[in-house]
Amino acid sequence: MSFYEDPEMHRDTSPVTPQRLVSILNETSDPSTVYALDAGNNRTWMAHLYKAQQAGTFFCPGGTAGMGWALPAAVALKLAYPDRPVTAVTGDGGYMMTVNALSTAMQYDLPITCVVFNDNALGMVLDHQPRGQEIASEFYPTDNAAIARGFGAFGIHVEDSRDLPDALREAQASGLPA
Repeated sequence: MSFYEDPEMHRDTSPVTPQRLVSILNETSDPSTVYALDAGNNRTWMAHLYKAQQAGTFFCPGGTAGMGWALPAAVALKLAYPDRPVTAVTGDGGYMMTVNALSTAMQYDLPITCVVFNDNALGMVLDHQPRGQEIASEFYPTDNAAIARGFGAFGIHVEDSRDLPDALREAQASGLPA
């Protein structure tokens, strides 16, 4: 079995697994899409499973990998690459840290897409805590799509992986930050 034949990449589930989410991005993204990856598990999944089709399409923070980098970076990348699709890939923790970048994207009419891996936790922090001793790493469930809509952006929450391809197409077709 090859690396990209992991059954989780092709199994439709609810909730959406990280492997399936990346597989759907592989299937539905324009090859010229520029990605801004955040710190955390979301970046690990993307780095391991996404098949970039062009050079210069993956951007991520280096060093200690600052959380919350992806969304404002996507705004900057859309200014640098106005004719290419730009997608931020972040976790719910990183999204909440810099969600105000959606206001900037709205103000300057920058139709970026933000995909949020939502596990209601600081996933990488939680992964490294001893089981049964987790502390300060889980979130109250938050409707991140409603927050996006609060900025005037397009927001959609997807639970079932079968709904994800259409949701991504709808987000990109909206002409709004999504």
